[in-house]
Amino acid sequence: MRTKDEALHKRRKSEILSAAAKCFAAKGIHQTSMQEICDTAKISAGALYRYFEGKEAIIFALADSERAANNELISHLVNSKDIVEGLCQALPDIIKILCDAQYARLAIEIGAEATRNAAIAKVFGENEDELRNALTRTLKTGQKLGTVNPKINAKTTAFMILAML
Repeated sequence: MRTKDEALHKRRKSEILSAAAKCFAAKGIHQTSMQEICDTAKISAGALYRYFEGKEAIIFALADSERAANNELISHLVNSKDIVEGLCQALPDIIKILCDAQYARLAIEIGAEATRNAAIAKVFGENEDELRNALTRTLKTGQKLGTVNPKINAKTTAFMILAML
């Protein structure tokens, strides 16, 4: 029996997600067929279905990717000695992502899908809540350490920072 190559599995899954994101951004989620995702990823339909049951599973995997990116940012902020410095260091990478036209179109598509699908709205909402709560905690820590103005409302400031992104 053939054993699963985890590195290959992870790479192929990532390639499929990249292809799906490209297709969703270009045509919309509902207008994109699974075959178009296969063609873009250069894989057969059978291979795609070994990784994902359908478009909804792909969208949930995109949410997992977003959560992983958020966790990386949270880790960077938590491990920074100064939250302001940590944010300043992270901002160029964040802005680069946000200025990417494909990312913007994909975000709009997923936002629209979230209005029709409560499960998708829930998972992306949880991602946003986790990031906002982590930023709030980090701001409060900064206040205790004296690197963040103690007069600001940490929760409101976290909301405002994320709203600007």
